[in-house]
Amino acid sequence: MMVTGIIVVVIFVAVAALMISKKLPTVLALPLMAVLIAVAAGLPLKGDEGILTYVIPQGALKLASTYVAILFSCWLSRILYRTGVSATIIKKAAELGGDKPLVVSLLLCAASVFLFTVLYGTGAVAMVGAIVLPIMLSVGVPPMVACNSFLAAMTAGYMLNPANIAAVTNITGVEQGSMYTAAIILTVLSCIFCVGILVWGFKKEGKKYAFAAEIPGSDGEEIEPVKGIRGFLACMTPFVVVLVMLIFNLDAITVFLIGIIWLMIMTVKGSWSKYCSMIVQSCYEGFKEGAPTASLMFGIGMLINAMTAPTTQAAIEPFMQAITPTTAIGLILFVCILSPGSLYRGPFNILGLGAGLAASMMAVDAVPILALSVAFYATLRWPTQSCPTSTQVVWCANFVGYEPTTVAMKVFWPNWIVTALSVVILVLMYM
Repeated sequence: MMVTGIIVVVIFVAVAALMISKKLPTVLALPLMAVLIAVAAGLPLKGDEGILTYVIPQGALKLASTYVAILFSCWLSRILYRTGVSATIIKKAAELGGDKPLVVSLLLCAASVFLFTVLYGTGAVAMVGAIVLPIMLSVGVPPMVACNSFLAAMTAGYMLNPANIAAVTNITGVEQGSMYTAAIILTVLSCIFCVGILVWGFKKEGKKYAFAAEIPGSDGEEIEPVKGIRGFLACMTPFVVVLVMLIFNLDAITVFLIGIIWLMIMTVKGSWSKYCSMIVQSCYEGFKEGAPTASLMFGIGMLINAMTAPTTQAAIEPFMQAITPTTAIGLILFVCILSPGSLYRGPFNILGLGAGLAASMMAVDAVPILALSVAFYATLRWPTQSCPTSTQVVWCANFVGYEPTTVAMKVFWPNWIVTALSVVILVLMYM
């Protein structure tokens, strides 16, 4: 019967409305949705598919490798910051640009892309943004352009970040290595988008001198730059991490641990006890910064278990059969038209409500799972860069003096176009 499927859709829409209206935070909305869907599908309280034995406890652990990878990436982020590596990369990029605002901006964004292939979390965005944005503003980049170009650069790096790739592959079940080409394409498209924002912004608005800024740490402390051969090799940490991931196809946790060890070898100096204390403190700070994202994984895992339980699948199969595309063109139109639903952690955001939709579409087995995976990864690019509820967007918007919604709406239509282009390219490649 179609009734259960319709009830599930109503639950999706109702919870999404509560999230968008800020009546219910995402970290509570996802577990609530999982339980409501389990009840609607007729899952028992206990047993192999029980709400209390399968959906909640096993669901909370389902994406354990993903949120541990995120925590490790945040640990690496803090070490990069505390050792001065992040500041050094950004400062060198600014120096290379000389007195040419557009060149300085492009190099700063390139440095941001490079860094965010390994950095993760709002803390990392704040650390890098507190250095990059003042420099861009001081050389005359309009605040809105500086904000959106930095977010686009961050997103470009995120698309190749092992933690993000691991998040998608752990949810969909595809091999991590099969996503690398898609990740590279999304990074390239995001870089082009970033350049487009800068070029169009300079052409339309010109230079608007703002304020000069030093390059302090995000908490006001001076960060000493790294120097010499070891300093250069420390700055290559993002390159090392991504290269290890692409060549050896290792798990994200292992990749980030290799990055941490590499960085420690290249930056250790002075008192060993003090250095170890810094590493441990960075771990605590990084885990704290990664906690909000990691906590979402509990609810996402519960939602996946609720949606993929055999009883749930049997109940909603008629509805999902009716709405799931069966051809490449159908999938492209379906995702492209509805991709704004990736905003506000909606049904096309695989790190939000989309985890349930993706699980249901995969269960129908109407199109290749890999094609679905890359399509959902393509839609993830948009909210990463421009969702008013994304913490990185909120931070950047507040830094330059705008409302998050204003910043997001400024690039709404270009984001839709780039998302649609990404979906077309990737689905045709993977179908």
